[in-house]
Amino acid sequence: MQTIILASQSPRRKQLLEWAEIPFEIIVKSTDESYPAALEVEEIPIHIARQKAVEVKNFIKASANGRDENKIIIAADTVVVLDSRIIGKP
Repeated sequence: MQTIILASQSPRRKQLLEWAEIPFEIIVKSTDESYPAALEVEEIPIHIARQKAVEVKNFIKASANGRDENKIIIAADTVVVLDSRIIGKP
């Protein structure tokens, strides 16, 4: 069975997986949350989540001495938008 990795410190995301009784591990790596200025507002959390997943994937690969570990990585990000402007993170 594939291991599921939650690449998030979010208590809600952790709680959702626990409620669903899905076994998982949490691995969080420091991630640059900047984004290209040309991105549309709705693309920004996708870009940041992808960066989080890549950081965790690289960490797992380095920890496995370059072996391609068969893991599912769940990464997400949330931004608060008002009138098409980002006003922060929850």
